[in-house]
Amino acid sequence: MADNYTEVTTPKGPTTAFDEANKAAARMIKPKAILYTSALLSWLQPFQSGWSTSQTNLSQYNDTDECNARPVAEGTCLMFPGHSKLEWTFAVNAWIFGAMIGSLCCGHFSDRLGRKKTLMLNCIFMFVGGVVEASVSNIWAFAVGRLIAGVASGTATGTIGAYVNELSPPHLRNTLGLGLQIFTTIGILFPAICFFFANTSSGWRYLAAFPCILAVIYMVLAPTMCIESPAWLLTKGRTEEAKEVIARLYGEEHVQTALSWLEVNKKPETAEEGLAAPKQESMFAPRYRMQLLGGILLSCAQQLSGINAVFYYSGSIFSDAGISDSRI
Repeated sequence: MADNYTEVTTPKGPTTAFDEANKAAARMIKPKAILYTSALLSWLQPFQSGWSTSQTNLSQYNDTDECNARPVAEGTCLMFPGHSKLEWTFAVNAWIFGAMIGSLCCGHFSDRLGRKKTLMLNCIFMFVGGVVEASVSNIWAFAVGRLIAGVASGTATGTIGAYVNELSPPHLRNTLGLGLQIFTTIGILFPAICFFFANTSSGWRYLAAFPCILAVIYMVLAPTMCIESPAWLLTKGRTEEAKEVIARLYGEEHVQTALSWLEVNKKPETAEEGLAAPKQESMFAPRYRMQLLGGILLSCAQQLSGINAVFYYSGSIFSDAGISDSRI
């Protein structure tokens, strides 16, 4: 019976149907190495995000009793000896404020400049933030460095998921989409390992400077080993460039197949053509209400779980629990 009908679309419907035949063809595509190098290099930035999350989580950096002592004993309160608990709280949480700024603003720049250029510019924030953190001599200047590093972390988190998703064929999106969280988690882990040999009065500066290396690696290798998102190129009407990028990603023979899942619907521009609803209205439309509510509740649940307190202050928590080794 279905053979008696022809599929049609409304003026607001998709211009290209990604049907079962196209899905099967997509699964046969073997992406080129440029897809994996683009993803791998981009994941250096969420690694920086995880690194910044836990780089200050050593109780010797901020032990309240040691930092409040006068004079401060040598080998204690390793970061900015004598700082107050309030100053330390501001320094640690400046990164969160910066990440909020980065995540809120990155969409504008990503849509305007492209995913790749946005990530290149983001490396400047990574580098500057690391330099400031590693070189300053007072805790308030360190907080400024944390703020700048936070902007980089927020931008990375808000941009890389879409970037990798737009590069990936449908059957690999879930797999490659895990990279963002995996590299963030690895970034959280590594400073804890480094604490075993960086628990000195100058060791924290090396930890603070490490993201500079990540930024340099990306800026040096990305021009040749990363590629712009073909989906973004299509939204800008740069179809020929998009086809060239797709050919580099999947091969010339798979350009049309890739276009079937990447083709962007052009919004009608007049009322006669059926004016599309603004993004704000679409997000709050009744049909998306449950998805929106689910996203908000999941985000709130993550924060209310208290996991961030563990990331930032587990060193102090273990110390208060009676564990004498400050590196744990």
